[in-house]
Amino acid sequence: MSCGVVDKQVSSVYFAGEIVNPTTEYVVLYKDDQVIDSAKLDARNRFNIRFNNASEGLYHFDHNPQFHYVYLEKGDSLNLRLNTIEFDESIVFSGKGAEINNFIVELFLANEEDESIVEQYFPLEPKVFNKKIEQLRKEKIRLLEELLEEVSLSDRATELLKATIDYNAFIYKEKYPFYHRATTHENRLHKLPNNFYDYRKELSLNNRDLIYFRPYYNFMKYHLGNLAYMECEKSCKDVLNTSSAVHFNEHKLKLTEALVHEKKLKDNLYRNIVMHYLLKVKDSPENTNLFMNTFYTYSPNNRHMGEITKLHKDIQELQPQKKLPRIELLNTNGMGVRLNEIALEKSAVFYFWSGRYQKHLNRTLAQISQLEKQYPNYSFIGINRNTEYNEWLKIIREKGLNPKNQFRSENFEELKNTLVIDHLNKSIVTHKGLITNGFADLYSLRLK
Repeated sequence: MSCGVVDKQVSSVYFAGEIVNPTTEYVVLYKDDQVIDSAKLDARNRFNIRFNNASEGLYHFDHNPQFHYVYLEKGDSLNLRLNTIEFDESIVFSGKGAEINNFIVELFLANEEDESIVEQYFPLEPKVFNKKIEQLRKEKIRLLEELLEEVSLSDRATELLKATIDYNAFIYKEKYPFYHRATTHENRLHKLPNNFYDYRKELSLNNRDLIYFRPYYNFMKYHLGNLAYMECEKSCKDVLNTSSAVHFNEHKLKLTEALVHEKKLKDNLYRNIVMHYLLKVKDSPENTNLFMNTFYTYSPNNRHMGEITKLHKDIQELQPQKKLPRIELLNTNGMGVRLNEIALEKSAVFYFWSGRYQKHLNRTLAQISQLEKQYPNYSFIGINRNTEYNEWLKIIREKGLNPKNQFRSENFEELKNTLVIDHLNKSIVTHKGLITNGFADLYSLRLK
């Protein structure tokens, strides 16, 4: 690392670099959730972005489908080099502003290594676990202190690095009672020392600078979930299946309302709670409507309302006895066909695949082969998500698939959102054109 004080009198910021093995043509720079600028890669896979009146703080750049943080302030002239094959591991910064950004990368990689180590700590007694986590945290603090002896960073930048270290450690402590119970198979949560959560006394639950910073945001999710569980355990009769209980998720909404005052952070946390409930819990329509009404009461002007409302509507349209949506597809003859016109006289299972993921495709087709033998009265219909048309036809031929049961979507976003495809093994079961299970998993199908 270079040493010394960087001249920050220049008002503009220059951010440039090289992307090895690019996955898209563009690099997009964001401040929070707002696009600052974008740049197209040139013939040498290089880009450059320059902008004026930069506010000091955390930014992030996207090179679809991945992203990483950068810390920028006026006068920075930051150069990046990365290889998408090893995205985070290959990132190197140089130029003005490199010191803090290289250290952020170092901290992220160290935390990834810590995750496998900490998994082994969860069965330990609370005092021993806490000591282990503090050892990991203090080692990173020592590295930060060494950096500050060599490089002059602003107070704001130093606070960000300290927060990166602290909140990653605090996440493990918020997880501990639940992961300890899971790994030791104890019936109840383990009793904790009175000082186990002492770090909470110094927390800021409304840090504007960290709203879009993953360690802080992840901590907030675990912290609110932890508080909700403890409150629910203390005051509710029906407690312990909390992840699937309406009242538990309502506790999280209530605590978010009470503790979080930064509007963007609150809206983002509400979105996370609602999305998790809708996508993972998959409760009855009656319970879901009750929960959504509670959400609308707490957050009537949520900035993600359009996305949330559409997801709720799409889930309602995939309930039993509903017709499949009118999504436009192509058959292997290049003719247009609507999803709701397929297999109207049969029982059918719709599954989804992409030529980009060969291992997943091979596993999927092996599973389909077994299911066809097990359930000969069903048609198994594949829908390709995003493979180029001629490549799709080639895969169908090479894999020996029945072309009459293969279709392709030309609008993956519409397909994904309308059919709520939230994991790779999603499938939909129908009987004579009506849905019987809109949220089936291909590896746990039980058909009649």
